[in-house]
Amino acid sequence: MRTLLLTLTTCLFVLPAQAKYSGGSGEPNDPYQIATAADLIALGETPEDYDKHFLLTADIDLDPNLPGRKIFDGALIAPGSRAREYPHPVLGTPFTGVFDGNRHTISHLTIEGRYDLGLFGKLEGEVKNLGVVDVNIAGIGDDYVGGLAGYSRYGNITRCYSTGEVSGYSHVGGLVGKNLGDVIECHSSNTVVGTGRLDTAWGDSGGVGGLVGTNTGIVASCHSDSAVTGHREVGGLVGLGGGIVRSYSAGAVSGVWEVGGLVGRGGATACFWDTQTSGQTTSDGGTGKTTAEMQTAKTFLDAGWDFVGEMVNGSDDIWKIGEGLGYPRLSWEKYSGGTGEPNDPYQIATAADLIALGETPEDYDKHFLLTADIDLDPNLPGRKAFDKAVIAPDTDTDPNTWSDPFTGVFDGKGHNILNLTINGGNHLGLFGRLRFGGELTNLGVVDVKIASSDNCVGGLVGDNYDGHVSRCYSTGVIRGDDYVGGLAGANARGNVTQCYSTTVATGLDRVGGLVGDNRGRLTDCFGSGAVSGNHCVGGPVGCNSRSSRSRGYIANSYSTGTVGGGYDVGGLVGANSSDVTQCYSSGVVSGTGDRVGGLVGHGLGSATTCFWDIETSGQSTSDGGTGKTTAEMQTASTFLDAMWDFADETANGTEDIWWILEGKDYPRLWWEATSE
Repeated sequence: MRTLLLTLTTCLFVLPAQAKYSGGSGEPNDPYQIATAADLIALGETPEDYDKHFLLTADIDLDPNLPGRKIFDGALIAPGSRAREYPHPVLGTPFTGVFDGNRHTISHLTIEGRYDLGLFGKLEGEVKNLGVVDVNIAGIGDDYVGGLAGYSRYGNITRCYSTGEVSGYSHVGGLVGKNLGDVIECHSSNTVVGTGRLDTAWGDSGGVGGLVGTNTGIVASCHSDSAVTGHREVGGLVGLGGGIVRSYSAGAVSGVWEVGGLVGRGGATACFWDTQTSGQTTSDGGTGKTTAEMQTAKTFLDAGWDFVGEMVNGSDDIWKIGEGLGYPRLSWEKYSGGTGEPNDPYQIATAADLIALGETPEDYDKHFLLTADIDLDPNLPGRKAFDKAVIAPDTDTDPNTWSDPFTGVFDGKGHNILNLTINGGNHLGLFGRLRFGGELTNLGVVDVKIASSDNCVGGLVGDNYDGHVSRCYSTGVIRGDDYVGGLAGANARGNVTQCYSTTVATGLDRVGGLVGDNRGRLTDCFGSGAVSGNHCVGGPVGCNSRSSRSRGYIANSYSTGTVGGGYDVGGLVGANSSDVTQCYSSGVVSGTGDRVGGLVGHGLGSATTCFWDIETSGQSTSDGGTGKTTAEMQTASTFLDAMWDFADETANGTEDIWWILEGKDYPRLWWEATSE
């Protein structure tokens, strides 16, 4: 029996302790690993660990609609535990450890509570390399509210950022409510609201800022494009306080008393704010500049800012800028998450992310995922009318050389880019130039407005050469000279499939509702916008041409839009010198010159098993295709007899490309029905 007891005792001593979180010991060289929402919540519930080291090893979504999540009534980590006290909270265990976000994000944190609200309520330790994305934090009648930290008492916050909505009574900031520590190389893009009023009995209702509400510490090398609203001590970067160095703000600012573009009340050194986007011409610190000046490197270099590629102001390479394309960005900024690898794409969640991508050519070969709709309306804070493509613009003044094209993968994930506005020269669109390996998919550009004085203009891409565009669409108005298309100006050796455009496209030569000039493959697409021009004007395609290296091919596509022009004008293709098969058009076609046809205006190539409506088009002839009455165009046998592959039949194939509402409509592409 004694031997058995000794054996059992020995076994109990060697059993391993239950692991905390997802690994680690909490020591500096072996931090606790936070990999799940459960890990993060467990940390918040374990004050005895607030002095330990932590490493975030994955993005964490705290959406309260997900299993195991909730709307919190206080800070997730180190919440305050006091009745309202002045001037700052004194109770509750602060976080004094180190939390390294490892460049991951914590998203959709939702809090409705009283005071000391944020991911961290009371911070006296260090937080770095962390993004808090799409927060929704509402302080109900109390103070110290921030996206990352409500109250940072001698804490250190480095290379962190926040997006979302933050509101509270006073001491409210996009990143930090009240800061007595250091906030270094951070940024915010939030809607920040201070609800405190001037007649408060407390007399301390201010401190509302885009980044920090009230600051008595240091804010250095930071920026904000948050939209800020409050009553007293309201600023684009900081509401109340000094200690601001080499930072800027560009968001809209409004308030009643002590309101400033950069800071409501306080001081700043070598700092700037945008007088146009902020709506404020004065600030109690900083220097106001126009948007153009704020997007010029010299403005900041002259003030001693340390930029990548220069040594006069230092070698730390803190800032970077795409001259004339956007505001300065911190050199570490990489969008709203991800690494750019195929299995972990960079996350594009805000207008700032999208503009940053455009300003970073070294990332044009990476993978990107759009995680939200983005509105680029130039009337919104921090937005503008562009004079070049947002991404991969042609910035080289030498006509014999080219700027960097986009060769990566951009997955819109079914989201939209709205109200893109461009007034400029050539290669205009959301993307200027797409090249081999480049892929754009699952993306809509909605209500685009582009006016060009030159060539290669499209709602999505100006020039697609060897790239792949799929399941994309565009709406809006586009105008240019040559190579003008609702979706793409030129498609040379590229692939465009399952795309459409309702854009109104206007130009001179090679103008199409979908693609201006096609020398690649265009399949399973349609255009329904009005198209007008002078030469080579067509419904989805202005000119379907060939060269020694490429040959245009259009298949299983159609047009319903109105087409008008001079000569070489067609309902489907204005001029065709290559191959078209199993396509149709039904829109009105008109021209003032020669070679105007219901389907093809001028055809030197082939147009096999193609049709146009001779009644709705107003054209009884075409340089290719077969004319049919409206009744015949709405009869399945017209197309089945021509070997078109329809759903629910196998004689013509099993790909189920087309379907038709017999006698009521023209054929439609099957993917249209399945994507609704």
